[in-house]
Amino acid sequence: KQCVHLSDSLASSMGRRRQNNRKGNKKTSSRGNGEGGDSNESSSNASTTDLPFAIGTRVEVRSENYRGKSASSLRTGTVAGHWRKQKSDGRIAPYLVLMDDGMALYAHRTEALMETTVPPMEVTYNIGCRVECQLAEGEEISEATKWFPGTIIQAHHNWAISPIDTPPYFVRFDYGRERPFWGPADRIREIQSKDKSGRFPTLRFGVGDRVSCYMDSRWVPGKIVQTWYREDEFQDDHAAPYQVLLDTGGFIYSPMDDDDCIMKSTLPPPELRFELGDKVKCRVEGGWEPGIIANIEVLNGERLYPYGIKMDYNGEFVYAPCDNDMFIRKILRFKKGDRVECYTEEDGWVLGEVAETEVDDDDDFSHGQIIPYRVRLDNNDELFVESDDDSCIKYSTSPRVSRAEQNSNGFVHVVSRMLINNEEYDEAQEMLQEKIEVMRSKIKNNSSHTDVAKWRVDLSHFLCYMSEVHQASGSLEDMKLALVEAMVLTKLSNDKSKPHRLLDVTSKLATYATLNGDNRNALRYSEEAILLVKETTHGQDSFRLGSLLIETGKLNVACNMRERGLTQMSDGIDILDRLCGSDNKQVVQANEEYDRISCEGERKSDDN
Repeated sequence: KQCVHLSDSLASSMGRRRQNNRKGNKKTSSRGNGEGGDSNESSSNASTTDLPFAIGTRVEVRSENYRGKSASSLRTGTVAGHWRKQKSDGRIAPYLVLMDDGMALYAHRTEALMETTVPPMEVTYNIGCRVECQLAEGEEISEATKWFPGTIIQAHHNWAISPIDTPPYFVRFDYGRERPFWGPADRIREIQSKDKSGRFPTLRFGVGDRVSCYMDSRWVPGKIVQTWYREDEFQDDHAAPYQVLLDTGGFIYSPMDDDDCIMKSTLPPPELRFELGDKVKCRVEGGWEPGIIANIEVLNGERLYPYGIKMDYNGEFVYAPCDNDMFIRKILRFKKGDRVECYTEEDGWVLGEVAETEVDDDDDFSHGQIIPYRVRLDNNDELFVESDDDSCIKYSTSPRVSRAEQNSNGFVHVVSRMLINNEEYDEAQEMLQEKIEVMRSKIKNNSSHTDVAKWRVDLSHFLCYMSEVHQASGSLEDMKLALVEAMVLTKLSNDKSKPHRLLDVTSKLATYATLNGDNRNALRYSEEAILLVKETTHGQDSFRLGSLLIETGKLNVACNMRERGLTQMSDGIDILDRLCGSDNKQVVQANEEYDRISCEGERKSDDN
């Protein structure tokens, strides 16, 4: 008695059993445990004298040692051949008898046989019939012998006169094995699900109940999603008592309603991955389509589903049969080609590029899960990212750096950012300090105006990078000194990148003032940064401008310039909404802050 696997098909074909790759039933060429013989005729010099028992005669074998059993039902058989050669020792036997339990027996003496009127087992069940059989291996059949449920996949009505390797039935048993059944007739019986009135009997469990199911010699927890479950191959009057969704994501059915097969579980259910309102994508007939979670643990008809999803493209509802990536998935944040930073236990944060999304895990796909990303790292290694959240993978603005570019300012910045992310502040400071000293020495000892201008630009970059290290390590005074020097160098330059570097230094000075609790200077630098962003982007919307307007607006409110602050916040939210959408996390948070500040202002007005 064991629960049976179902396929991981779609909702439209849920519950259909995975078909075997079987091209035909394997048939053995001989029967018996050493007594079996070759089914082919063997030419011999044996006497061709007529034998008293013709082929097809029903006989009883008088041997008391046949298989060590004395039950008469196991000693009857049918004469299947004359003058056959034994495979074991080459002797010629006058009779080959096909016993009713499937054994082939060579009889060397006519006296060992006696004609009987006991008929052979009659084939009364058809293909597809649900039956249970007693399968005793080397022991007497008794009332205590287990009955094993299964489905008949072959039925041979003329088996007694067919080739000797043809059994009455071939049964696919629910414990996973297909094997022949030879009889006798009292060891096979039909399984009836319905009672005499045509109704299914009352079951111990209902839809939604937690249960444990016996499978592959172990108990596996799950949840009942349907009672009296049917498959196409079941006969009209048969249904399995339960269909169960396992905690691992697969579907099975329980052929019996007893504690040998299925019992109550005290294990808590696994948490669902999604909540009401979450945006997801679902597998439907046309492929993967986006939608929103509208219901959780929803009963549709007689079946329980973890999710009801309202689809974006047509507004209709679909139901995910189970909570795994085969049917419903999180909408990933990154696409193929995006630059990202990934966290590894060995190296901390490392740079790379998304090479593939939604990767099938061939080794563990039975659980219905996919790996969100395969990332090709900048060192040409590959990394599989198993969770799409900021603790494992995040967006990076750092470009891929070739070997030829590894001494450039951009590469130095990338390395310093990685060291900061890994909290290796001393290493980052040591690397940058070396670069800064080299630039200072070159500027001091060289009179070429062109070279000095270029080195000033490089030095200002390195000082800005150093300010980031000081900020991360909490050295605010050192952060200020680095930024003041960077600002002086930037104002002395006259290259095309000057507005961008001014913006970078000014934004960092605003951050320093905020961290130092100096809201007035933070506001002054932020207002300057807004003008510089508009200059560098030629008035176009940008994520940086939207974010800067929101933060500057909050500073204006803190400095008692509420109306200006709310206007700036509103303008910033509008920009981010246009660029990222209203459900963007930063847009949602900014809207909440805007509403809170507006409400506080209204309450103060009412109090006055």
